[in-house]
Amino acid sequence: MGTIDTLCVFCGSNVGRGEAYLDAARRLGTRLATDGIGLVDGGAAVGTMGALADAVLAAGGRVGSRRP
Repeated sequence: MGTIDTLCVFCGSNVGRGEAYLDAARRLGTRLATDGIGLVDGGAAVGTMGALADAVLAAGGRVGSRRP
């Protein structure tokens, strides 16, 4: 089995029911970037989707729908 170099994630453009959802999205984004895994996202720049993509970019990772 090969390695994963890109992952597609689609999550809400809403913040969910608490800060824990945003924190989880940010942690996932940071982990993806540090592991060298690019993100293809749902495209929203807000909510949990935005937090995830922003965290990937902040950690120097790649995001398919929004490139720095």
